[in-house]
Amino acid sequence: MNAPCTAPFMTRAHRIGVRARFIGLTLATLAPALAWTAPARAQGIDVTGSIDANEIELGDTVTYVLQATSTTSEAPSDPRLTPPAAFTVVDTGSSPTHMVSIINGQRTDKHGLTATWRLSAGRLGTFTIGPGSVAFGGSRRNGPTARVTVVPPGQGKPKPRRPGRQPFDPFGGSPFDPFGGGSPFDPFKGLFPGTDDDSAAQDPFGGVSADPKLALDAPRAPIAFLHATIDKTRAVVGEQVTLNVYLYEDIRARQGRPSDVHEATATDFVKRSLVQDETRAVHVGNAMVGGRPWAVKLVRKNALFPIKTGRLTISPMSLTLSQARVGLRESETLFVDVSEPPVANRPAGYQIGDTGDFSLSASTTPRNIDQHGAVGVTVELRGSGNMPAKLPTPEIAGVEWLEPQTRDSLGPVSNDKFGGTRTFSYVVLIHKEGAVDLGEIRLPYFDPQTRKYEIARTSLGIVQVAKVDKPDAGPEVAETPLPDLPKPRAALEGKQSETFLTEWPVYWGALFGSPLACVSMIALGGAVRRARERRANAAPSPERIARDRRNEAESALKGDDGKATIAAIARAVEAEILASTGVNIRGTSGDGAVRELADAGVSETTAKSAMQILSECEGARFSPGGVTMDTAHSLWKRAKEAMGAVATHSSKRASLQPTDSAPPSSRRSSE
Repeated sequence: MNAPCTAPFMTRAHRIGVRARFIGLTLATLAPALAWTAPARAQGIDVTGSIDANEIELGDTVTYVLQATSTTSEAPSDPRLTPPAAFTVVDTGSSPTHMVSIINGQRTDKHGLTATWRLSAGRLGTFTIGPGSVAFGGSRRNGPTARVTVVPPGQGKPKPRRPGRQPFDPFGGSPFDPFGGGSPFDPFKGLFPGTDDDSAAQDPFGGVSADPKLALDAPRAPIAFLHATIDKTRAVVGEQVTLNVYLYEDIRARQGRPSDVHEATATDFVKRSLVQDETRAVHVGNAMVGGRPWAVKLVRKNALFPIKTGRLTISPMSLTLSQARVGLRESETLFVDVSEPPVANRPAGYQIGDTGDFSLSASTTPRNIDQHGAVGVTVELRGSGNMPAKLPTPEIAGVEWLEPQTRDSLGPVSNDKFGGTRTFSYVVLIHKEGAVDLGEIRLPYFDPQTRKYEIARTSLGIVQVAKVDKPDAGPEVAETPLPDLPKPRAALEGKQSETFLTEWPVYWGALFGSPLACVSMIALGGAVRRARERRANAAPSPERIARDRRNEAESALKGDDGKATIAAIARAVEAEILASTGVNIRGTSGDGAVRELADAGVSETTAKSAMQILSECEGARFSPGGVTMDTAHSLWKRAKEAMGAVATHSSKRASLQPTDSAPPSSRRSSE
């Protein structure tokens, strides 16, 4: 039988040296014995089994290797292994061999089979793996069992790795082992104690341990690709959603440096980084993708806080690996369904988005001040989640809270959460005296872990305020800024450089400005003339205004509103006097109006009569007993006589004036 799998470990160089010494000393004398012993030991069937580690971490893998040899006509086949319930088969493989050896003219046929199973541990504890079995003709032979202990992550021992091919071993193993690496057809196998390497199980993946949590069914692209994940697809407003973006690279391919990086955009989220340096991709392990090992690097880890409800989109991240000749690679587009926290049991003052796990603490200094003085209040908000940008302050009469200064110490905390501390520094003015209780600051929030509302509180305490009579500060005197500043210089010092006429702006202004000024003046004159014509045409003449006022009075006499009729009569008289004499008597006293009318050519009797009518109209309008229509008709009759007399006297005076002078009415109308 071969040496058990617990034999002492020896390096390949040591094994070669031992074999060479024994072969060199005894080859000539033991040749007949070897010719007899080798066939004797090769007779029958041999089945061995081993594992590559006796202790692994949870989620890690262990490899079980089953080797079977036969010198009979029956070749081993159909390897089988039933794994423990706590393990899953990640990969398996088998390789049959056939070797013919001739020693001293005697031929020996040796059949072999090597089968491997890679198992992933899913539970803590100590487990028995095996036995594996192979078929020889119509019967099956079992190999040995092996025990493995699964420990929590981070507590396991590193797996021992088999040394590679030694540079001074030209044959890669025993000179009688053409296949190298401990072939089952070594004719000297088992002859020399300590030289067999059956316990060193062959690792079909080159010592690469795979993390099942990173495994994928198939690669998204050859050589390298991006893969994005989120820890949840449903959340409430303000609840953290963790986004991880991994870079998978084929171990057998050339690995390049990422370039032309475009971040994953999430416009409906507040985005915070959970890594210290986003310029470096961190190797997080290896993964089996489509049955092959890939290296996995973490390129982004972000905390996303949704700011609104609905189906929100996380756009893909993209990059290129130019050194590995890999074009654009993009991650998946992800979606998160966001809703509001429950309305039931929602506390007063809760703001949508205040989601996480928070606590408050506060300090107030000093505790004794004078009236109208200030205290400093420092409030520290600690926890994880979507940190509020401001805190609700208590409203107390005579207490004034100024805008705070904010200091943040935020970043990744335990369990991939974003949080830390946010400090608010307030200045509080107190205008009343006595013992002033500043109350408490309370922050209602929603805890996504417990799915309940909570309230963080902190008391601010009492401040003793002494009464102070506030003195008069007096008038403010403006201070002169920088009184010692010298006066500005009017010209540069030193000799001025020589200039030419064509360099003067005045020269070019005169050259091109004169024709432009002429054109402008012509255009401006025409515009002024047209504006005057439009104004003259648009403004009604005093005569027209007088006719309109007379018509209004006639219309009012047909109604039954005495006061409105009296007002219309007064306006008609004023308009007729202005049209006939050019004198505007509105707002003028009675004697002054009489003098102005006399100067305009109206007799004193007619002027007094007209002013008497206006005075009666003014008194009737404000009479408490109202105005009858009979009184209005009587006043209108007298008003028409007075207006006719005014117009007659104005006409007579106009006919006596020289032709080169216009009457006052015409002169005022033209003006």
